[in-house]
Amino acid sequence: MQYLPRQEEITVEPNYTVSVPVPEKPKSKELIRIHSIVKSHRPDISEPEAWWLSEVILEESAGYGFDPLLILAVIDIESKFQYEAVSSAGARGIMQILPYVGKSLVQKIGLHQPSHYKSFRPEFLDDPELNIKLGVYYLHDLKKNFRNLTHALIAYNMGPTETKNRLENDIEISEGYATLVLTAYQQYKNGKTKRPTF
Repeated sequence: MQYLPRQEEITVEPNYTVSVPVPEKPKSKELIRIHSIVKSHRPDISEPEAWWLSEVILEESAGYGFDPLLILAVIDIESKFQYEAVSSAGARGIMQILPYVGKSLVQKIGLHQPSHYKSFRPEFLDDPELNIKLGVYYLHDLKKNFRNLTHALIAYNMGPTETKNRLENDIEISEGYATLVLTAYQQYKNGKTKRPTF
């Protein structure tokens, strides 16, 4: 994938059209902060791609009332910012969505027409924009259902059914994953761009 600044076609003479970059609006401090974290984890991606990814994270976070630094922490723990990461359980993409969950979420939030839903393929989750849209929505939905960020994070990792069963039956539940995410989140809030490795 190549990410280029937004272009606009203009006519300079009859029958002669050129593409020119659209002037960028000033970037907010929040977007600059997100970009610095993205680039600290992915120095290999181009500046336009890093800005684009940062804008997607900011927009999706804001749309569901999340601090984008929390979403960055989830991305860090889930995939270390790798678009095509695949876990041993088959979760894919930057926010590690299982294909059956991704297929369900695409239908639920209506990102595609029903005909596209029927042709959903796991590789679609390697698209970072789609993956972030689905991952942020999924975390929002889990937080709404569990009414607790720690439990929502546990459910994001363990699955909502297993998490609910354990909570309802008073079975021990590990908060390890949630602790990792919340620790990374706190470090980002404190101005660090990378979490320490253990």
